[in-house]
Amino acid sequence: MEKNNDSIEVLPLSVVEKIAAGEIIERPASVLKELIENSIDAGSTKISVAIEDSGFSSIRVTDNGRGMDAQNLQKSILRHATSKIRTADDLYAVGTLGFRGEALASIAAVSRLTISSSSSSDGLGHSFDCEGGICAAPRPVSHVKGTTVISRDLFFNVPARKKFMKTRRAERVACLRLMEQVVIPFPEIHFTASFEGKTALDVPVTGSVQMRIAQIAGTQFGKNLIVCSGGREGLSAEIYVSRPEESRIKPRFQNLYVNFRKVESDAVMYAIREAFVQFTKSEFRPSFFCCIDVDPARIDVNVHPTKLKVKFEDEKMLFGFIFDIARRGITSTLISRQEVFSGSANGRTENLMQGAMDKNIGTKGASPVAMQVKENELLTGYETQPGKQKGQTMLSFPSPDKNENKALDSSADNTIQLSDSEQEVAWSLISCYQIHCMFILAPIKNGILLIDQHAAHERILYEQALDELKDGKADSQQLLFPIVMEFSPIEKSVVLSGNEYFRKFGFDIQDFGGNAVSLEALPAFLKDSSAEPAVRDMVRYLLEEKSDAHFTDSHKRFAAAFACGSAIKAGQKLSQEEMNTLLNTLFSVDNPYICPHGRPTLVRISTDELSRRFLR
Repeated sequence: MEKNNDSIEVLPLSVVEKIAAGEIIERPASVLKELIENSIDAGSTKISVAIEDSGFSSIRVTDNGRGMDAQNLQKSILRHATSKIRTADDLYAVGTLGFRGEALASIAAVSRLTISSSSSSDGLGHSFDCEGGICAAPRPVSHVKGTTVISRDLFFNVPARKKFMKTRRAERVACLRLMEQVVIPFPEIHFTASFEGKTALDVPVTGSVQMRIAQIAGTQFGKNLIVCSGGREGLSAEIYVSRPEESRIKPRFQNLYVNFRKVESDAVMYAIREAFVQFTKSEFRPSFFCCIDVDPARIDVNVHPTKLKVKFEDEKMLFGFIFDIARRGITSTLISRQEVFSGSANGRTENLMQGAMDKNIGTKGASPVAMQVKENELLTGYETQPGKQKGQTMLSFPSPDKNENKALDSSADNTIQLSDSEQEVAWSLISCYQIHCMFILAPIKNGILLIDQHAAHERILYEQALDELKDGKADSQQLLFPIVMEFSPIEKSVVLSGNEYFRKFGFDIQDFGGNAVSLEALPAFLKDSSAEPAVRDMVRYLLEEKSDAHFTDSHKRFAAAFACGSAIKAGQKLSQEEMNTLLNTLFSVDNPYICPHGRPTLVRISTDELSRRFLR
């Protein structure tokens, strides 16, 4: 490698601007965030967003705020030009969302930017264009009071940055998620957003933060929130926490706002979790919206390039303050109404296996595991060969699909280790035992099998779903009374955009208006009571970003979502017949060893290993 020149050079302004823009403008959602914050700071009561091509072609934000005259319009694009601070001391008492004067300059450096604005009510305004940081002179235009900013061709002059963007779907979801987050603390503002010309969000002015949450997350969800509030000198908080039955391993919302700014804080998140933990299982978390109002002099908002984090004067005090408010509010609400959560995971005990028996939960027509076992064979298992032991079912283990996922780690002592000869051996499973409603234990020849019931059913449904996507629509049952489900705007967009896949899996989902959809049919093996949780789990799964290249294929991604959402859950009790059916069907699929995400579905512990553990 050639040695670098030791001389120091001052970088050209165009390079400096692109470096600065790279810290602030990471993706289309970054542009959207900065423009919306400017509109809020301008005193707007209505803000409209229009996005094309997930923000890469165009992001338009229009507001009815104070607007700018021609002179201020020109200054707005200059770096570190701002109306929000005047002295260095102002940095430690910032009361607005934006303040550093970097947003518009950074956006202009990496896109083709047009700003039009008017500060009067006479319909006259000014507009000017910037391309890659180079700006033309303002020109008169017709414009109502307020401002319109349009960012086109984002990253047109930094193709390396554009190359590393996520998929269009992922960037669209990021923009929708940003909209959901930013609108919560401003119920006095009417927000609208459209994507590719279709309305994705419309939240009119409402009377409170809780009502705004209901607009975003659903009326029932908002109505059932536990409200906790309290304050002391220079500090107050309102916390809206979901009820225990709404807790999840990955909750839908965990939003913190400090002086209306969406930020992150481990101290606040941990405090709310600790206040809630006595009412649910330790691995589950509540959704929450925490709005903190604090004296601006007691926080530093200038510690992160994108203003994602703030620094509190006393983090320890903050933890205690939030914990106390949340604990008192949650305890008084749940204890007074006797709503302490003691149910199974996710508050559901429905058995998704019920009704699957007729369909045998999978494909390929596997028969039930036979239970006629001789008394002296009960704990040892036995081999069967084709044509032998009439009435017994042979369970074989086909080779894993090497092209799909790596098999289990060969270095793990407790995983399945099959040689070519062992793969031909047939194991007949006998009496099964469910452990903690999560795992199934089955004695086999020379050892035992432990099966993860959720992962095993996931694998079955995943392969079934891929077959159905290939062959056409799955068996479906029409509902006599459709189920109306309310979603957040981002969740509804996922449902409607993926409706083709939902139909092929046996769901019939129709737009019901607002944030609601109507479920009118479901897969034949699902019970009515399991349908809504399954759809919600699918949507939640699809919203999670997957880095595994295995899921870049839409068919596999939706098949995995279907499998994850519809599979039996940890905490669900299974009968002996259901366990046998599950295992028998698992061993009939192409790859019974791993779930769609690469986790093992089963492990084998040999008799030798068990003997070693008991020092025999």
